Amino acid sequence: MSIITRALVTGANGFIGSNLCAALLRHGIATRGLILPGTDAKEIAALGVEVVEADITKPLDAAGFTGVSHVFHLAAIPLDWSPLELFMHVNFQGTQNVLDAAVAAGAVHFVHMSSLAVHPYTGYSNGDENTPRGWKINGYTITKNLTEDFLQNQRERIMITVIRPGIMPYGPGDRLSMPGILDAITRGIYRHVGGGKTRMCVSYVGNLANGMILAAQREGASGEAYILADEIITWRELLDTIADVFGKPAPQGSIPFALAFTAAVVMETVWRVLPLKGVPMLTRYRIDLFRGDLVFSSVKAKRELGYAPAVTLREGMKLTREWYLKQGIISE
Repeated sequence: MSIITRALVTGANGFIGSNLCAALLRHGIATRGLILPGTDAKEIAALGVEVVEADITKPLDAAGFTGVSHVFHLAAIPLDWSPLELFMHVNFQGTQNVLDAAVAAGAVHFVHMSSLAVHPYTGYSNGDENTPRGWKINGYTITKNLTEDFLQNQRERIMITVIRPGIMPYGPGDRLSMPGILDAITRGIYRHVGGGKTRMCVSYVGNLANGMILAAQREGASGEAYILADEIITWRELLDTIADVFGKPAPQGSIPFALAFTAAVVMETVWRVLPLKGVPMLTRYRIDLFRGDLVFSSVKAKRELGYAPAVTLREGMKLTREWYLKQGIISE
């Protein structure tokens, strides 16, 4: 087992990063958080995280990584609609800069947060780490694939592990996905696509963080990838659970996949041609989530890492609701 003596987490004040920092500290591991200069670090500093400011799009001073045994690289642009150049600077070049600094400082293990979006969302009933990847629908998928390619070419320099969470990570700290879903449910405008019958895998952030710590302590070949996902559920089951836990009426309406995808193509075209500011309400990437089943197995992680997600979907949603109430994001 590779012992973590000191961890460094990039994107430490983000959704998954802050939860990972908290999990590392609970394990008694000294934790350093690398964040973008000028961003809020009060919450992670209060946990006991040593905060370091740096811009990963520029070469990094290895001094910020001194004494670190394991680097968890989570900093990234997680959007599906932004210029390719931004994704290249942050997701691709940023990973190279963090890896270079980690190697220069003598770190022994580099754990990289990737995504199941490296795979084209064409439908998978039993996907795994060997499922062919290479999706290029937007800057996010392009750079996530380029980054995994790069890391495979660097696996002799340092121990590398790639993590791919479930299709939708959720939990306390999520200010990106769940608030939008809750708003649409509350306003009664959420519509299932194709009846919400397609299946997919989710990741409660606490389960994911614990799985990443297990992955960081593994031995074996450099460059291995692991899927860390929880239950396999349908989109309708997910939305019904959210609605029930948050005390909202469950969405009932549905639109055909073909109609939704056509609308997404039209919106993307309008946004590009005019061009318009902001983000289209629908994109091909978002609608492709419903094209077919997105079921990916965590059997490898369970077998090789001892990954055992303890928090169920309903329990995770209850913990998420409690956090939203404390933050004032929702009210009773």
